[in-house]
Amino acid sequence: MIKLTVSTILAIISFLLVVLFIFFMYLLVQRQRESYFEKVRDRYLQNYSQFWYDYLFNNALFSIVLVPRGSAQVEAIEKIFSSYLKNIRNEQVELKIKQFSNQYLKAFYEKDLSSKRWSIRMNALYRIADLQIDELLTKCQEFEKNNITDEEHFQLLKIYSLFQPDLFMEKIKNSNVNYAESEYRRLFILLDDNVFIRFFHDFNSLSAKMQFAVIDTAAVKRNMEYLDELKKLLHHDTPEINIRALKGLYEIGIIDEMDSFVPFVTSEMWEARLMVAKIFKHVPLTYTYSYLEQLLQDENWWVRSQAAKTIVEDRHGIAKLQQFIESSNDQYAIEMAQEIAARKEGK
Repeated sequence: MIKLTVSTILAIISFLLVVLFIFFMYLLVQRQRESYFEKVRDRYLQNYSQFWYDYLFNNALFSIVLVPRGSAQVEAIEKIFSSYLKNIRNEQVELKIKQFSNQYLKAFYEKDLSSKRWSIRMNALYRIADLQIDELLTKCQEFEKNNITDEEHFQLLKIYSLFQPDLFMEKIKNSNVNYAESEYRRLFILLDDNVFIRFFHDFNSLSAKMQFAVIDTAAVKRNMEYLDELKKLLHHDTPEINIRALKGLYEIGIIDEMDSFVPFVTSEMWEARLMVAKIFKHVPLTYTYSYLEQLLQDENWWVRSQAAKTIVEDRHGIAKLQQFIESSNDQYAIEMAQEIAARKEGK
């Protein structure tokens, strides 16, 4: 058993008290720094928010007092710019923000990219993209050579997509990082149409997640030039690609011919039959009823239900369902038609 003398115990206690005092002083200094930082930031917001509004929206002359002196004022400007960029779509305002950021904020974010703290580096990458600081593109390429995280790499891809699409296309195809579909969609939605369509040209060389993201993004963009590209994918060897393409065409909502969709009425995949039943909403019932009648008698409940819903949306839909009820021998289909017709008439 170790015996401690009184002097030893007192020495240990004294040491712990010194460590505790140093830690307390550190926290106090840090809090004072944070408090000073917040005061400088808030003072800038209070004094110059109106100046910024007048400069950005009322064409007032630029004042040198708006140029930030230190990180606290940079954060204040970030708040002002972020508020406008999120809530207002104005090309002239965006251009002024971009020009100011490239001239007066570039040095701050360039320095932050060299920080040892991940959060500071990530904030710099976010701001470079949001504020369109394209003069830091070369610096970003140099930054990529470091041992960066997947999150940093993703943000670099976003920057490349905004500033240099050709570089973006090269990087994303050769990337060793496998992102989720949702992350790929976040990148693709930023691309100009003349760049995005290149993914269809190289479609078979993409990973499955990228392929799915391309299809989903085309549906969100709702550009007419993607119709033909999506219809080509209806002949793809992968069933999931067929279904995704059908969904994309349904969401775009423009059907210029029927021949591409008729084969899916008898598809082995119930999901494909379901999507065709939805797509026929965008075509007059005169052209689709024979196919919808077939789908109304489908073995899958969801397909039957969707076929009935599509029929009933037409102004002659209820009458068509009544005719079907009187002439059909399929009890399941009859019950579905009765249920959907009753719902429609009850509105």
